[in-house]
Order: sequence, then C-alpha cells, then structure tokens
Amino acid sequence: MLNIENINFNYGKNKILNDCSFKLDSGIGCILGPNGAGKSTILKCISGIVPVKSGSIIIDGEKTTQMNYKDRSRLISYSPQEFSINFPYTVFEVVLMGRNPHVNFLRGPSKKDEQKVTEILKLLKISHLKDKEFISLSGGQKRLVMVATALIQDAKLMIFDEPTSFLDYKNQYLVLSVIEKISKEMDKTVLLSLHDPNLAFLFCDNLFLMKNGKILSEIADKNSVCPENFQELYGINTKFADIFGQKVVLPDKDYLKTMI
Repeated sequence: MLNIENINFNYGKNKILNDCSFKLDSGIGCILGPNGAGKSTILKCISGIVPVKSGSIIIDGEKTTQMNYKDRSRLISYSPQEFSINFPYTVFEVVLMGRNPHVNFLRGPSKKDEQKVTEILKLLKISHLKDKEFISLSGGQKRLVMVATALIQDAKLMIFDEPTSFLDYKNQYLVLSVIEKISKEMDKTVLLSLHDPNLAFLFCDNLFLMKNGKILSEIADKNSVCPENFQELYGINTKFADIFGQKVVLPDKDYLKTMI
C-alpha cells in the first residue's frame, strides 16, 4: 500500500531525513522515536506538505511526489500534531472542509457531502457537537473532530502526527480506539507517530523505530520488540512484561538513577 524509498530532506543545511525507507501494507503503522528523530517531518513529506529532496513515496503503485495537491489529497489525509482554527466555525463546518478534495470549487459542497458529515459525526458519537464552535471545544473533542475531518476526506491512507498530544489519560485511549475502529471496520490504512510505546503496543500493528533521521528497524510483529531495540532507540535500559496478555515496557529505574 505505502512504500517509502530512500527519502531525504533538509532544512537549509541541516539534514533531517537520511535515506528513510519502509513499507506499510495495511492496518496501523506507528513511528516511534525520541524528540528530534524526524517523525513529524517524514509524515509531512509523505502527506506532501513539504517536498522531499530525493526519494520516492508510492501509494498503491502511484508516485505521489508527481501528483497535484487535489489528487494527492484524495489518496492521503493528514492531521497535524497541533491545529489552530481562529474563526468561529462550527464543528459541522470544520468537518465539511474535509470534503474539499472532492468538491467542485464553483458549486461548493453538495447535499451528499453534508449527509456524509452527519454520518461521520454519528459514527464517532459526536453528533451533539455539530453546532458548537470548534474553538469552544475541549482538547479531546477537538481531536475527535479532526479525526472526523480526516475520515470524511475518504483517503486511502490516513496520517496522524501524535494524535494523543495534549490529551489526558482517558482521551488518549478514546482517540486511539476510534482510529483503530476506523482502520478495522472501514479498511483504512493508518500511519501515525506516538511517544508512548505502550500505546503503540496496544493499538498498532507495525512499528517503525526512528532516530536521527533514519529508520532503525521495521517491526512487523510488535511482540518481537526487545529491550535492545529500545536501548538503541532511546538510550535507556527497559524492562518488558506481559500483563493480561498485553506487552508493556517500563524504564529501568535503577539505570535512570545512574544518568542523574
């Protein structure tokens, strides 16, 4: 489905991505890595927000780097880590904007587009928010609205940059549960970035470990992750355990004390 081949990207003279390559066939793929690894940058490159210096991004056999904005937006939806809407748009209006890649500029959204908004809001159980101003919502509500906006775009690949950032404990799990439901029930391929490996273990199928602008490992079976992977990735010792059949990872506190 998604094939990334030798992507390179610079900010000025600073090399941010260095020959990054990985594949994601289906399900939910997660990029894990420390701050400054290049996670947000590679997601922006894949979505077309910033151009790659070299390399290929291929979705279902099509090179997206050669597409115009509208065609690419029909293949890829992108939800940024931070979002700001300063105008008093309602939730309904914000989600409707997600249909822009499919809308005739002169005619505007159709009744069918508006019906899709109603269906998506109902699916995500946020119909009660449709007339509220987006800027008045809580962090968790805003994130669900952005998930709805990405979903209504009806793209083959959905990208979320740290969808749990700034969310409390409950809403982190709620948002990822919604994304997981969408991926499974609507057969959507999802690529996201996270900071918490335990959330990745719980909700994601494939893991991509990233550091210093490079993909260190592609892990198709998340249960095969070992402490050595995380030592290389984060530079700390970790301990793994199975709790109620679920893999979890914790930092080695004794090791952390030696770093202070």
